[in-house]
Amino acid sequence: MAFPSASAIEAFIATQLDYIVIGGGVAGLPIANRLTEDPSVKVGILEAGLSFQDDPLIDIPRNVALNNGNPKYDWMLSTSPQFGAAERSIMIFRGKGLGGSSVLNYMAWDRGSKEEYDAWNALVDGDGWNWDSILPFLVKVEDALPATINPDLALRYSASEAHVLDRGIPRDEAVGSGGPVKIRYNELNTDVTSPYVKAWNILGQRTNSNPWGGDASGLYSGRLSIDEHGKRVTATSAYYTPVASRPNLSLLTGAQVTKILFESELVDGNRVAIGVEFTVDGKIYTVSVSKEVILSAGVIQTPQILELSGVGDSKRLEGMGITTLVHLPGVGENLHDHPFSSIHYQAKSGVMTYDELSKNAEFAAAEKERYEKSGQGWMASNDSVFVFTALDKILDASVLSAKIKKVEEAIDAEKNNPSANQLTLKQHSIQLDWLKKGGVPHMEFILFSGGLVKPDPNASYFVITSGLQHPFSRGCVHIQSTDPLQAPLIDPGYLTHEFDVFSLLAGYRAVEKLAQTPPLVDIISQQIVPATTLSDEEVIQYIRQGCVSGAHQMGTAAMARRDLGGVVGSNLKVHGTANLRVADASIIPLPVAAHIQATVYAIGEKV
Repeated sequence: MAFPSASAIEAFIATQLDYIVIGGGVAGLPIANRLTEDPSVKVGILEAGLSFQDDPLIDIPRNVALNNGNPKYDWMLSTSPQFGAAERSIMIFRGKGLGGSSVLNYMAWDRGSKEEYDAWNALVDGDGWNWDSILPFLVKVEDALPATINPDLALRYSASEAHVLDRGIPRDEAVGSGGPVKIRYNELNTDVTSPYVKAWNILGQRTNSNPWGGDASGLYSGRLSIDEHGKRVTATSAYYTPVASRPNLSLLTGAQVTKILFESELVDGNRVAIGVEFTVDGKIYTVSVSKEVILSAGVIQTPQILELSGVGDSKRLEGMGITTLVHLPGVGENLHDHPFSSIHYQAKSGVMTYDELSKNAEFAAAEKERYEKSGQGWMASNDSVFVFTALDKILDASVLSAKIKKVEEAIDAEKNNPSANQLTLKQHSIQLDWLKKGGVPHMEFILFSGGLVKPDPNASYFVITSGLQHPFSRGCVHIQSTDPLQAPLIDPGYLTHEFDVFSLLAGYRAVEKLAQTPPLVDIISQQIVPATTLSDEEVIQYIRQGCVSGAHQMGTAAMARRDLGGVVGSNLKVHGTANLRVADASIIPLPVAAHIQATVYAIGEKV
């Protein structure tokens, strides 16, 4: 790894910084950009990874996932053995570098529904976080590029106009233009896409022509964070590179933060952050700050840094010899993620998927040349058809009602338990209400038009994956030692709640039904994984043995009242501190049915 020079370190330390941003990722870089719009404000960014420039593994959309599991780009994290997932340790992909996870995600660009953001307000004091308050920042981030083809799947694929949804805020108001992040529709689709959409329409999933307006349910063509040149847009290219020359903005990469430093005495009952300790190539340095420290290290490292700094559960910290400066038992708790399970299919001969790039050298060479000349073609393409649905759209009403009743009984029992986790109880009550009312998406289905398992390298494949969006399971992230370079213990608690297992079973059966529906069934040669029809118990075993993380971890520094077990308030200041804020996905208090990068960008803009 390339470390910064001694002179670069000394220059950074010597700067009289007003703000220090820990983590140059999807929230941290927007914050640094906006703060330094005022030339009198000096901001320093500390980023543990490197800055990647003109890197085809990042820039070319079709190279998606090729840098996952590569220590140059990825923190190489994994969970503890998961009881609910056949005792497996599951990979957690997290971007290590300037731009954070925007350098290795799947570029999906969408947002949750109004009810989900509105629910955040139920956990905090005040009205600072709801759909109306976050929408302006979701819009501010975006620069939606005009489509060269009609982007509405409703017009291209629907069996009838009766399938079309267009609810909520009008599209021209709900989607941004002129913002830092360019987003665009995918302009090429494989031969699987149209049959896939038609089959969902036949099964009652209506095409949503306006998923941006507050109702993200149904089927729609999502946008992707790809620019007009066919290049992935990262937080770096959107928010840092255009302002890198600002004299009041300092960046130090290859510098891993080890703790936040505080005044020894309380001020008005709060801890005051005065600086940050970081390490470069085994050497420890400190840098001072006059106004605020903004912690944007992500769902895994944010609670790790807080605990190393003496902010967390006193019993846990003191057991490791760390002096407790702020007793906050919620630090590292409330981890939730979107687990996904997939079924793999082989397509009939002649059905074009992305596998064509690996099995046809002439086609691949032509597409590479096309991309290099124009930024267009299959190398600039990615799957972007999303289906978000409530359970009542894919399940028999009586079956669902009986399961919901069991959840309600369990929540009622917990209300009488004096030791119950109050934040989890409140969250579960909100999620129960969503289930009972219906309408709020609980499951997502994604098409991947290429094989992850390829028994025949000359054949074409596709994968349909179902993901749980509102898990009832909760986990945690906690340090394992006082060594800041040792990864924390990551325990998402996958599938430890019975309703989560039930939900993924329902998702699996919905995919089976979809694959038996024309015209999708007409292009399937055979099911590859699993190879046979399974009983419910066998499906559950298959899910436990094969589910993966959706890389949408949230919640480990939850925005909620302190008495509920929250870590930050509605102003995102850490409870018990005067000038330490958290701004990343760790503050998201409740699971959101969306790919979360747009929401995290908006959190940065709002801060």
